[in-house]
Amino acid sequence: MARYLVFIFLCLVWGTTWIGIKISLEGLPPFLGASVRFSIALLLLAIFILAKRISLRISKRHLGIISLSAFLMYTLDYGLIYWGEQYLSAGVTSIFFATFPLFTGICAIFLFKNEKFSWHKLTGLMFGLAGVSIVFWDQLLLTQFDHQVVLGSLAIILGAASGAVSVVLVKKHLSIINPVVLSFYQMVQGIIFLYLIGFILERAYDIQVNLRVGLAVVYLGAIGSALAFALYYWLLQKWSAISLSLIVYIIPLVALLVDYLVLSELIHPRAILGMLIIFSGVAIIQLDTKTWRRSTGKHIKIVK
Repeated sequence: MARYLVFIFLCLVWGTTWIGIKISLEGLPPFLGASVRFSIALLLLAIFILAKRISLRISKRHLGIISLSAFLMYTLDYGLIYWGEQYLSAGVTSIFFATFPLFTGICAIFLFKNEKFSWHKLTGLMFGLAGVSIVFWDQLLLTQFDHQVVLGSLAIILGAASGAVSVVLVKKHLSIINPVVLSFYQMVQGIIFLYLIGFILERAYDIQVNLRVGLAVVYLGAIGSALAFALYYWLLQKWSAISLSLIVYIIPLVALLVDYLVLSELIHPRAILGMLIIFSGVAIIQLDTKTWRRSTGKHIKIVK
């Protein structure tokens, strides 16, 4: 039961972070904005670690993998998401980032061979991606794909691929590490790269922080990062990387519902169809493998 409550909480939190990122970009350039967000998260994690007297000792053989996963997750994934969302709406950004589960599946099955291949997982992933596209079809059609938007879209997709590789690496090699400790070490190394890129490429006079921007950054750092990542890695120890990656399909629906409840935006019937397709994809993936094999007789596994 606790696992599902954590999953729902993460969906609710990360469903609002797209809007938080968009607001933070009103006053902070992308890489420096991401740096400030994770600096807040890192400070809160450090306070929690000190208060609980959690040991930060880890094996030396894990340091290299943590460094690589930190670069992939924070520098590339979040850095590129922030940079790309400058030129895209939150909805369209979520469409391109919805490639994350597909990349996770490819990495987990074919690259690292963490998980077995099965047709029902592939089918479910494709259903989910199709559903997200249908939900935000109007925004996608209205997007003028000039060169900046194209580059922003490619940045989001590359960020999704980088984040997927990081998650599968963590699942394969770092699952034994305390999730809070893992998040702490990743953030320490990740924000170093983010600050470095920010100071090199971005200008200080582009920073125009007001209360709206400040609250968005604090929310992103405290709830959307410090708490959410610790819970995410805890849940990753319990579930497969592919199953947990489905959260990316639920997040846009949460954002859509927030728009409806807070801004009274009407939900188009096509969006409801997209939601049903997404949930169908999730259900297909979550089907027990033995049940699927009994019903279809088809199951292919990778032979190591």
